Amino acid sequence: MGAELAIAVMTAVLQQVATDGWTRARDGVVRLFRRRRSGAPDSVASELESARAALAEARRRNDDATADRLIAEWSDRLLRDVLTDPAAEPELRALLEELAPGSVTFNGDVSARSAIQAGEIGTLNQHLHFHTATAEPPLTTAAAHRLPAEVPPFVNRDEQRTQLLRAVDERGEAPLVSPLTVVLSGVAGIGKTALAVRFAWELAPRFPAGTFYVDLDQWRTDRSIDVEAVLRHQLRRLGVAEDWLRAEYPALVELYGEKTRGARMALVLDNVWSADEITTLLPASADALVLVTGQRRLPLLEARGAIGLALGPLSPAHSAAMLRKIVTGATGASDAATPTDPADGQPRESPETVDALARLCEGFPAALRAAGTLLHLHRHRGIERLVADLTAQLHERGLPVVEAVWNASYGELPAPAARLYRLLPGHPGYDITVEAAAALLGTGRYEAEDAVEALLGAGLLAVSPAAPVLRGRTRFRLHGLLRSHAVRCADRHGDGAETEEALRRLLVWYRRQAERADRAVQTDRLRLADPVPELPYAPDLAFADEAGARAWLDTERKALYAWVRIAADLGEDTHAWALCEPLWKHYEDHGNHDDAIRAFTPGRDAAERAERPDALIRLRCQLAQALWRAGRAPEADSETERAVRAAASAVPGTRLHASALEFRGKFLAWRGEPDRAVTYFRQSRDIHGALPVPNTYGVLLQGFLLGRALRSAGRPAEAEDELDTALALARASHHLRMTARCLAELGRVHRALGRTGRAVTALTEAAEVEGRRGAGYDEARLHGELAELAGANGDALAAERHRARARELREGAGAAPESS
Repeated sequence: MGAELAIAVMTAVLQQVATDGWTRARDGVVRLFRRRRSGAPDSVASELESARAALAEARRRNDDATADRLIAEWSDRLLRDVLTDPAAEPELRALLEELAPGSVTFNGDVSARSAIQAGEIGTLNQHLHFHTATAEPPLTTAAAHRLPAEVPPFVNRDEQRTQLLRAVDERGEAPLVSPLTVVLSGVAGIGKTALAVRFAWELAPRFPAGTFYVDLDQWRTDRSIDVEAVLRHQLRRLGVAEDWLRAEYPALVELYGEKTRGARMALVLDNVWSADEITTLLPASADALVLVTGQRRLPLLEARGAIGLALGPLSPAHSAAMLRKIVTGATGASDAATPTDPADGQPRESPETVDALARLCEGFPAALRAAGTLLHLHRHRGIERLVADLTAQLHERGLPVVEAVWNASYGELPAPAARLYRLLPGHPGYDITVEAAAALLGTGRYEAEDAVEALLGAGLLAVSPAAPVLRGRTRFRLHGLLRSHAVRCADRHGDGAETEEALRRLLVWYRRQAERADRAVQTDRLRLADPVPELPYAPDLAFADEAGARAWLDTERKALYAWVRIAADLGEDTHAWALCEPLWKHYEDHGNHDDAIRAFTPGRDAAERAERPDALIRLRCQLAQALWRAGRAPEADSETERAVRAAASAVPGTRLHASALEFRGKFLAWRGEPDRAVTYFRQSRDIHGALPVPNTYGVLLQGFLLGRALRSAGRPAEAEDELDTALALARASHHLRMTARCLAELGRVHRALGRTGRAVTALTEAAEVEGRRGAGYDEARLHGELAELAGANGDALAAERHRARARELREGAGAAPESS
């Protein structure tokens, strides 16, 4: 068995060489060796990287012999250096199940994957018509099964399954245009998410356009959902290039409709509070399936044809079956066996004792899973003792069963893990990394890794369902019920000073990582805060490139925007306003106006309390842009006016003064007052040019903005002069983006002056420049403009040529509708 397990593990590990799961697989093997002091962790990691490179080359050459040799060598090392420790086998099994779900078998016939059983759910495939042909087409390149791993075990929901089967059968009888939507409702801990994920995994082969999972809690701030951000997230998963996600909200809605029209896809929408939250996210396809979970029924969706399935507690028989599957899966016994076995020196418990424990859990899967995990961790104690202990807590202290079980699990944790558990509710994000956990603990990476693994083993922490691995970095989540329990543990066993110190450490760590990510995205821009130095108590994240930095900023956006308010509440005003600097570029790219207003408002106030007039000017400008784009013009007007007055008084003739003037001009142009905007852009340009070291880019940008405002004001001749000057600067600076923007604006000026030929020339060159810099979205928009211009001039051939190029760019970026 040991040799087979070692080979299976290393086969699964080396299968990850060309996937996002490689870092997780490599680190899992390194931990196995580190715990047994078998080689230095850095050495093992380095050797695995060498093996990865050798295997990639072997696959390129179709060299199966080398691949087999590498698997054999590493399997031998596991046998020799790791499996000599009897405690290693469960860890290896856990790693194998993480990397290759369904590979671990118990007694040769029941797999961990099938232990997440659903009785007759497999028959659903036989009834799922959705107008499918006999042969399934292959997955498109954009499609993927983006679902969280199933959490074993899962037991029958016969009534709900029957209703769903009937609905699917009846659906095939009439042509429809909306997806089959099923709403699973019930109290927290009843198993809604597990049922939805199980359905989606079972039905995945029926949905070649992909199966997807979205937890709306990941996108929820102050009880509201950023639907625009969720749309971008989903379009990205559907294969749309990043450049095309800059579109405004109405265009994103239209694009999502195009991408999902007629698509055979499945979508799990978890933790939904109301129908309004998800209306825009429903695929435009009768061949799609949407599984919605929430604590409340959604009558508005049901009125539109959705099926409502309410989940109650499991029956006593199903509760006992679920508990047996947890325990037998953990100990390797057969399904009919009881949790412990005389063969390994442990007393066999009676079925009656298992049934008694199941009854205590009152049909709640969360309680059953917690009790089963506790049994697995303490197999030598036996179920009878656990039943007695839990019964005492239930009767003597009046605790709900799941609370009693979690208390028992918490009481068995090592001290660092218990401390991390108490501190985790203070983290404001959706999920957390080991590095952030190290900042909370303040004791370094290795102790944080051990604490996280102890919490995972106790069932008090889980791998994040929404983003389990981001660029090789595993993320973990404390779900809502456990978060509340951790708060109560902190109230009972922690102290306020411990929590506040941890929050301050984590705040500083987040600010440092945000600053590092921001510089990876854009090196040269106006920044006022001194960067946070390296921290001794927690490691930095590795940002391999600009894309990695952007991905981290977006994944952590919920935490980062919240940290501004938390910093202000802690009296850390410098950290509060300084955190707004790295958030600025993220806001500009994503347009999350409400989040920005919630962060930049306390950031502005913190800058004022900290007596930093320069930061206050900058924050007024940033807040103003979020305000006017959210439609709050009077407030934006006040903020930009006050910023300009303060800059003229406190920092006259500086880049910051020029920046405040630019924001004022942009606000006035947005409000439809381009004549007034012209004055501010001209003043800003003059300041940039008069600096001790003239800011060439500042002169260029303000010249472009000035020319655009003049055209909008109906002064095309003046606009032409300004744009010609700006274009010359852009060409001299080899700044492709500004070259294209100036050319495009000049084309519009020529068109306004009736110079069609010159307009076509300028717009065509602008499109060529955008193509050279790989900006497909902007190039396509310019071809659309050229097609309109050609059509207005009666040149149908040229118009069709430009439309064809725009379509080609859309298709290349994954922004065209999926072919049916």
